[in-house]
Parts: sequence; structure tokens; C-alpha cells
Amino acid sequence: MPWINLAMAKVAGFHIAQGDIVGLELKNPDVTYISCVFERNAPYAEKECKIAQIPWYCGGSGVKLTSFLPDEIEFCKPYYDIYPFWLTDKRCKASVGFTSRGCIRKCEFCIVPQKEGSFRRNQHIKEFYDERFKKVILLDNNILADVDWFFENTNWIIDHKLKLNISQGMDIRLLTDEIAEQLHRIKFVDQQMRFAWDHIGMERTVERGIDILRSHKINVRRNVSFFVLSGFHRPGEEPEPFCKDLYRCNKLKEFGVMPYVMPYNDGTPMIRALARWGNRRELFWTIPFYQYDRMPKVDI
Repeated sequence: MPWINLAMAKVAGFHIAQGDIVGLELKNPDVTYISCVFERNAPYAEKECKIAQIPWYCGGSGVKLTSFLPDEIEFCKPYYDIYPFWLTDKRCKASVGFTSRGCIRKCEFCIVPQKEGSFRRNQHIKEFYDERFKKVILLDNNILADVDWFFENTNWIIDHKLKLNISQGMDIRLLTDEIAEQLHRIKFVDQQMRFAWDHIGMERTVERGIDILRSHKINVRRNVSFFVLSGFHRPGEEPEPFCKDLYRCNKLKEFGVMPYVMPYNDGTPMIRALARWGNRRELFWTIPFYQYDRMPKVDI
């Protein structure tokens, strides 16, 4: 699915409110803004602005993890019109934002603790909701960490008959019967609710969570998936044994749930093969991984 740069949409929204003209390809602009998600893009972006000799601002996690928009821009309603495809492509057409920032966890593989810090409330959905859209995409890092805030925002979604996409994996460790019942009431985009199983030690918690979802009449085979981080390793260390990644995928199959394999730093050939197999429903449910014909020809 094509995607927008949310920071740029907020910057555009701020300038539109000031009566300015904004666009991605304006001739002779008074100022240029750049948002780089990946480090590899930052030098190129800065070079182009210096060549053009125009005032420019460059930020984003690809430039500096701790760079932030000022509050007067951060809390502006995004101006999606600078991305015309977002208004017409049926896969898009959604309001996007964060109801919370930061996270209560400090996972070693994640930049959120360094980038955003401690968990805190950010915006109510109604503050960034665009009435042209019937979908909302939430980018929260750990949306279940504040239960009252989760219920307040999702009740608003339900009351306004909107569809919801929680893009990040929900924290299965925080799942309760009350939350599961609320998830059952929400209309999810593509009927998908996502959780995360980041390391093998969470097995009992994952199984318990799936049982809770089932007890609230959620069809876990059709409507639930788990992000499975695979091949993680600290700098200078060897990746975890592949068998642990395969074990989690096979255990999810036993539990009746789809994985979504996420290779760490692109992963090894074996992990990339695991992702091709595990992330395709027609393969995952029909053949074991060791019979997958695109599996590298090595022992596992």
C-alpha cells in the first residue's frame, strides 16, 4: 500500500492554516521541509536543498532520533491533499495519527524508548480525524498501555461507525477480558487485529491471550495475526538460532493463528524464506516449512 509522510502532512496543515501555499513540487518556494525516515536518505536530501540555495529544515528519525516537530505543528490536523493518491486510492483514504507516544517497554530491538521516551497520551482521535474518511489508522507504539485512554478513543470509533487499523502489534501481555470484548465490538480494516510475539519466552502469555480472544467469539484464524520478529541480535553478536523463529511460527499454527514474520535487518536467506512462507496464508496453512520449495537447501 502507498504511504504518506505524516510529519509532512502536519507541516502542510500548519502552513495552510497560516494562509500559505504548499506542495511537494512548488517552484521557487520560500522554505522547504524534509522528513527522512531512513539514514541513507538524509545526505541526499540535504545536498539537494543546499544546491538549490533555499531555506530548509530537515528532521525525522533518519536525521536524529530525538528530533521533534514543535507542538504548534505536531498537533495540527494533517493536510492529506498534498498526497492526491491518499484521497482516491481505496486502500488509503484514512485519518492517521497517534493517540499516544512512547512505550512502557524497553525492548532491545526497538528505537521507540530512545526516540519517544516514556509512554504518554498524545491526541484524541477526534483531533486529527478527517470527515472525508471512514477509516482511522493509529500508529501508537503500545495502545493498550493506558486502558482508559484506549477505551475512550475506541468508543469514539465505535460511536462514529468508523473502521480502525491499529498498525503496530498490540501487547498481548496487557490483554484482558474487558479489552477483548472491546476488540470484538470494533470494526477493523480488513478484519485484522495484530499482536506481537517478540521472543520465545512469551509462549504461555501468547497462548493465554489467544484463549481470551476465542472466549469473546473472535475468530482468531481469520481475524488475528502476530508479528514474529526473527533473526534479532545485538551488534557484534550472533543471531538467535533459526529454530526459535520457526518454533514460534509453528506454535502459532498449532494455536490456529497466522504469523507475520518480520526479519530483523533484512535477515538471513533462511529467515527471508520463513517470511515468504509464513506471511502467505495459502502456504502457511497447507504445507510445513520444510516442504516449502523456496526454502534454502541447508539443514535447519
